[in-house]
Amino acid sequence: MQKIGKVFALVAVLIMAVASLASAEDYKFGVRVRGTFVLPAESFDSRLNALDLKVSEDIVPAIDFEYFFTKNISTELMAAVTRHDIKASGQFVGSTWLLPPTLTVKYHPLAGKLVSPYAGVGVNATFPFKSNFNGVGDFSIDNTIGWVAQAGADIKIKDNLYFNVDYKYVNIDTKIRVAGTKYKLDVNPNLVSVGVGYRF
Repeated sequence: MQKIGKVFALVAVLIMAVASLASAEDYKFGVRVRGTFVLPAESFDSRLNALDLKVSEDIVPAIDFEYFFTKNISTELMAAVTRHDIKASGQFVGSTWLLPPTLTVKYHPLAGKLVSPYAGVGVNATFPFKSNFNGVGDFSIDNTIGWVAQAGADIKIKDNLYFNVDYKYVNIDTKIRVAGTKYKLDVNPNLVSVGVGYRF
């Protein structure tokens, strides 16, 4: 809990510092709907190497809300729910659902242009649920806090409507509990998204 508090305190300080630079005419809101391809770059505890465990990919709808402190600086909150199979040597042995909201601070160097690229950094909180593993009653995946790196671009369609492409790397280093023993699990998914957004 102490680690989680420090991470959120750091993000809060960063957001307040950026907000202090803003002027009233710069305030804008945005909302996007995107299709997101979730590609885990998983790594399991070495004690489980013999099982050759893998976490499956997923494609999900996602929504995000954006707030512009200035023309060039914004913050984005993205939410989605993903489901992943767990496989051993290619065979299904379990599954889990993940609720991984991400909060990033983004810089838009070419804000207002037809093509407006951006880069961002932030934090992620991942909450696994409905996790099961090969009928083992004592199986769970820990909640975790990690960092996020982001890059993408908004392409103006007309007025405040735009097309969006986005990439995020999400650091999800957690632990799984199987029959009383905990093992390391790094999910670390790559998120590739496309969608449309409206700014007002």
